[in-house]
Amino acid sequence: MMGNKESNTLKCADILFFGAGKMGRYWLEYFKEFKVAPKGIIDNNRALCGSLCEGIRVYPPDSLENMSFDAIFITCGREEEVHWQLLSLGVAESKIVVGYHNFINHLLYNAVPDIFDLRQAAKPDSPLGGRKVLYDLQNGLVLGGVETWVYDLAKVLKEKGCQGVYLTTDAAGACVVDNTCPVEVLYDGKLCGEKEKVELCLRKIVENLPCTIVCNFPQNIFWSACIAKRLYPDRVRIAAVQHSDDELYYEAYGLWSEYIDKYLTISSRMEEKLLASGMDRGRLCRLEWKAACEERMDRTWSGEGADLRIGYAGRITTVSKRVDLLPVLAAKLRERGVRFRMDIAGTGEYMDILRQRIRAEGLQECIRLAGYMERKEIPLFWRGQDIMVSCSEREGHSISQSEAMAGGAVPVLTDVSGAADDVTDGYNGYIVGIGDMDALADRICRLHDDRDLLGWMGQNAHDTIWHRQAGLDLGAFWEGLLEEMWQS
Repeated sequence: MMGNKESNTLKCADILFFGAGKMGRYWLEYFKEFKVAPKGIIDNNRALCGSLCEGIRVYPPDSLENMSFDAIFITCGREEEVHWQLLSLGVAESKIVVGYHNFINHLLYNAVPDIFDLRQAAKPDSPLGGRKVLYDLQNGLVLGGVETWVYDLAKVLKEKGCQGVYLTTDAAGACVVDNTCPVEVLYDGKLCGEKEKVELCLRKIVENLPCTIVCNFPQNIFWSACIAKRLYPDRVRIAAVQHSDDELYYEAYGLWSEYIDKYLTISSRMEEKLLASGMDRGRLCRLEWKAACEERMDRTWSGEGADLRIGYAGRITTVSKRVDLLPVLAAKLRERGVRFRMDIAGTGEYMDILRQRIRAEGLQECIRLAGYMERKEIPLFWRGQDIMVSCSEREGHSISQSEAMAGGAVPVLTDVSGAADDVTDGYNGYIVGIGDMDALADRICRLHDDRDLLGWMGQNAHDTIWHRQAGLDLGAFWEGLLEEMWQS
């Protein structure tokens, strides 16, 4: 509804909306909950220009030439069309904001901090000081690479005298029992709005001051950590881990950069992208981890005439992991006469559909769904595989990749971030283009036909991980990192 007065009750952020229609009004109301309003709205409908939309002045697109702003949000349905229009009007790509996650990211950054009711939240400071560590498990206590890494890190730091707390949400999924740290379930997402979610996260952080927060996802817990740092700069430290090459990480971490004490990257590709964007090298740190790896392997590889053993271990999902392509790969191998058995370990939302596809395509004889696997079972799983396969289209630096190589399984995978940090193509594995199922099948056929090459590459894969981990002391690394963050 058009109004008669411009709003003076909200913080007027240095942002603009493009679109004064239904979607634009929705976001105006949404932003109002956080006491934020855009300084103006751009709209192609000349009849609206000069009027007020929910108290905010509407301007024609040519007004942009004389307007300053940090960001412009596309709040209309014609996102692609408006995006190109803005570029043609000289608006920098970096100032154009599209998508729900990015809207919330900027909204919280511009929100008035005192809208969050933190009365009675703060407790007396813990004598542990910065050695109290809160772990961001935004997606729940599930079986995933990030979560597995967190559980292992919590054990390492507990041995060093650090008290830990797992911060998690009610995200659906198989729950992994890890008793290293107490668990705080922050909210019920079905009952909470965005403001309440952030406030509940923020409240729990404030209850645990002073603390170090290990942020693993660019979502509510991360945003709440940054707001806590804004409110209590001397009592909060943030280590932001970039686990994925997903643009959401770069966008969120980049916007909130001033509140992050250390960026931990897990691949050389990520590090190069961050440095190219102007990131301060002094705050970048390469993260290392250990996979279970014996100095000498006690295993053999499938001999001539035997079925080739192909393994996958990870989340059973089409998002990023592209598990839906495993049956496609299996069908290609069958067409080429490859004798193989594919073991798929893990759980996820695609499991039921995957089971149906295997049955529908007659692949039951060559694909076995192993389901959820305990951490202690993973090394044995990989020692029983000749090849580790991955069809991922996006990764950070796959822990499963390192674990498989440690067990002597030859990685045959797509060219995602982190792949080339472990795999030298043709020496200890193969890397192919993302989505290239024919190339994956070709490399597996090569190993199927040359079992001596399979054993040689498997041994090289193991040796690569063993030598990389030699002398690595994770406890000392994290003690030094915590000390450095709290001295700054």
